[in-house]
Amino acid sequence: MTLAHAATSRPVVDVDDPATWPRPLADLIYKIAHEAELDEPELYVDLELEDREAQVLDLLRGHLLRAQHCTRLLDHEADAIRAHGLRPLDAALVDDRLDQAHERGYLTAAEREVLRSQSMVAPGRQRMGSREGQICLTLSAEATSHDIGGAWRLLSFWGGEAIYWQHCDDPAGVAQRLRSLGRPALVTAYVDLASSGRHLVFKSVVHTFVGKAIGYAPANADVLYRNAIPPQHVESVVFPGDPAYDRLWGLPTA
Repeated sequence: MTLAHAATSRPVVDVDDPATWPRPLADLIYKIAHEAELDEPELYVDLELEDREAQVLDLLRGHLLRAQHCTRLLDHEADAIRAHGLRPLDAALVDDRLDQAHERGYLTAAEREVLRSQSMVAPGRQRMGSREGQICLTLSAEATSHDIGGAWRLLSFWGGEAIYWQHCDDPAGVAQRLRSLGRPALVTAYVDLASSGRHLVFKSVVHTFVGKAIGYAPANADVLYRNAIPPQHVESVVFPGDPAYDRLWGLPTA
């Protein structure tokens, strides 16, 4: 069974599904979209909406937003996400993934140590992109099909960026091993962006909603979520062959 339905008493809002938008939020978003009068929908990202972000987040208070995490998982890792949720990136998470992969025979001891020593969170290594302490997600599942370049590596190389970043451009060697491990996976989870100012969203939540309202399907935002996501807020973990994965055109199938 690949699906694990989340249990939450809070209403869930999906940027891809206007029927889930709270009425006050929908009224505001469609008003902004109407006033924008864009000739080209993709220019929604250029709208000056930053002063509306706090208002939109306030209207989302008490709600959870559906978000997606693209990754590549071994079966025991998918089970762990269902049972324990998603963990922010840190050295302990990297070590745990590498150690368990080695213990189960997926990595040799030498491969494990190479990956550990060259990971983004290895001691003494220059940090890239400030990825530690956060979970990377996107707000729109529909946008994943329109941004194959952004999702492809995440779905094609095991370990996440923290592990594969040093190796994914190599035609052979460790990169080949990372391509062979696990399966592409989409983790759908619920996040609370309204109750904390710790999280980062690019470009913004309001831009994403307005983009959807004007009919631009790829409208999206990257979320750097700085809390763990508990298992009750993990809606599903799906792989190729599952309808929720296969409906998104162009994603890796193996």
